Amino acid sequence: MAALRAPFPYFGGKRDVVELTWSRFGSVKQYIEPFCGSLAMLLGAKEAASLEVANDINGFIANFWRTVKHQPAEVARWADYPVSHIDLGARHVWLLGQRARIGAELQDPNAPGDAQVAGWWLWGQCCWIGSGWCDWARQDSSRGRRRQGDSGDTVTAGAIGLGKIPHAGNAGRGIQAIGQIPHAGNAGMGSMLTSSGATAWEWLHKLAARLERVRLTHGSWERCLNSHYGGPETAIYLDPPYRSYESLYGCAGVADAVEVWAKEHADLRVALCGHIGDYPSLSDWQLVPWSRKRLTYSGGETTDKEAIWFSPACLTPAVSKQFDLFGAAS
Repeated sequence: MAALRAPFPYFGGKRDVVELTWSRFGSVKQYIEPFCGSLAMLLGAKEAASLEVANDINGFIANFWRTVKHQPAEVARWADYPVSHIDLGARHVWLLGQRARIGAELQDPNAPGDAQVAGWWLWGQCCWIGSGWCDWARQDSSRGRRRQGDSGDTVTAGAIGLGKIPHAGNAGRGIQAIGQIPHAGNAGMGSMLTSSGATAWEWLHKLAARLERVRLTHGSWERCLNSHYGGPETAIYLDPPYRSYESLYGCAGVADAVEVWAKEHADLRVALCGHIGDYPSLSDWQLVPWSRKRLTYSGGETTDKEAIWFSPACLTPAVSKQFDLFGAAS
């Protein structure tokens, strides 16, 4: 089974450690991903498990994956749009206004998702620089209509003053970015080419085929975890917001709860992601450090060292590969 990837950039994505993680999981009958985000780990599996469950509390993410599963062509149609600063601001505001409706609709397991919301969210996710794009948890302030958590984005009665300017280069976030999603300024689906020559329509249809039997849920991370486990034949990938980011995401206490759950289910093949030092109580788990080796704006290396904790039930690869600071196997 060919590995796939999400058609959008995602802060905190784990595509670099897919091979490392699956070498510890091995072949499993059940796979559960409570914080799915870009679904890098599920999409990177060499074979599908008999039961696969993915969940995210962010309704825009949950709606995107559900809609791609049921309406890939419509998502591609709504995502086909050139980079535009004023449209980025207008769609940002409109999408934030859809949260209550989308959240309610996602409670219906038979709902096919909203293609316009999915397509516009995908387009903006590729155009926006940094954090803040359609933050599901963001609350509007009661004074002046300034949205908390934005970096300079203000909404006035007649205009949108946007501090976030879309990326204009090929190396960044534009929806025509090489390797992300094809050029959206060209007319027609046939011209939407990725760097590999596949169209966005083809890309999203491949994702739809892969997700056909995946159960996609929306809500708190615990809701996709139940007692229907298969012992060592079950793999659970936990990638909660890191402790140092909890205030940013407004999710204080989540890491503590995840740590408690992980310790209680060490008989399963569990991988838990975080910064080095986040989970000292998992002393009997295998800790594998890694780093993206990002650079600061001044050009210096960050101290943002990450790690994955693997439960005692995980496999120990016969030949241990060394992962450099970029997360690549050598």
